[in-house]
Amino acid sequence: MEMKCPRCHNTNVERFYLLEGQYYCRECIPFQRVFIEKERQTHEQMYEKQVVSYHLDFELSQSQKKISHQLVMNYQSHKDTLVLAVCGSGKTEMTFELICYVLSMGQRVCFCIPRKELVKELYWRMKEAFRDIRIGLLYGNHIENEDAQFIICTMHQLYRFENGVGFHLMIADEVDAFPFYQNNVLNEIFKRCCLNNYVKMSATFSQKDVQHEELLILNRRYHHYDLPVPRMIIAPLCMQKYLLKHLLKCLNKKTIVYVPTISLVSQLVCFLCHHFQVEGVSSLNKNTQEVIQRMKKGDIQVIISTTLLERGVTIEDVQVIIYQGQHGLYDEKTLIQMAGRVGRKVNHPHGFVYILTSERTKAIQQCIKTIKKLNRMSA
Repeated sequence: MEMKCPRCHNTNVERFYLLEGQYYCRECIPFQRVFIEKERQTHEQMYEKQVVSYHLDFELSQSQKKISHQLVMNYQSHKDTLVLAVCGSGKTEMTFELICYVLSMGQRVCFCIPRKELVKELYWRMKEAFRDIRIGLLYGNHIENEDAQFIICTMHQLYRFENGVGFHLMIADEVDAFPFYQNNVLNEIFKRCCLNNYVKMSATFSQKDVQHEELLILNRRYHHYDLPVPRMIIAPLCMQKYLLKHLLKCLNKKTIVYVPTISLVSQLVCFLCHHFQVEGVSSLNKNTQEVIQRMKKGDIQVIISTTLLERGVTIEDVQVIIYQGQHGLYDEKTLIQMAGRVGRKVNHPHGFVYILTSERTKAIQQCIKTIKKLNRMSA
């Protein structure tokens, strides 16, 4: 008899181990042990129907309202949905009407994101919007209100809900980001948690990401201004440090400088610290949010960052410089996300995105082409 893991579909017999008469899969063991003989018991956890409302400090644009209404209609029609919404367009707020509808029906909702820092930020936004609803929060070793009707968590924490106690509505943001993107185990856990339908969102879906879902597109930010188009500056590697310093002096504004490696963070901080108030952030730092807040307050002029800050960061009137843009780490999606940090606020809808590179890569050219195409589309 062929053995097959019910979670990750592994069929490699060398990755199955026998324990107390039952085989379990070692391929996906980081997400808790799964025995292959054990049938998955599914049951719906329902809550009392109630009147649920949400609070917003602003009114959605007509384009946002259109997508918001369509999400509810798709759920009622049992359709899965992909939302392609440009960086800074307010895609999270477009899900509020759907969340409200599902909670009011006594059904369960999960909103998941790959990265812990974004999950914590989303939790406080949802607490402010849905003031009368108990919300669960799960990330790393933090488990709060695991039995709540509305759960916010990282993708990794979904394994806690895959054995039948799942969610009628699953909303996943930044689905093309690490570690969720093309991770077969995490994607399978996501499917196992989804009892009815899902909404997946990103600013950078590609055609291959669309399967059976309905694709909804929002190509304009809520303030209706064009997305800033990156400007490519080609220069030898030996000159890029000095060009960077020159650009920062000319801009004289809050700027995030993205670098492809952790070692470059400390190098550029040392190079620039005599000329600017500069801090570096990477996966090695534990004070990332503190650094971001200091820039927002004006205490820091320049942040040198790895791709850690490519998503989910909003700093008013910030500029972006992408250093060593020819690096293989910078694919089209990553470049678009980093450029998307600029011009997000209505008071400062414009800004500069410079890509310092030693060559004209396909990713850079495609990034610029895609942003220009989105700007040309009718709203």
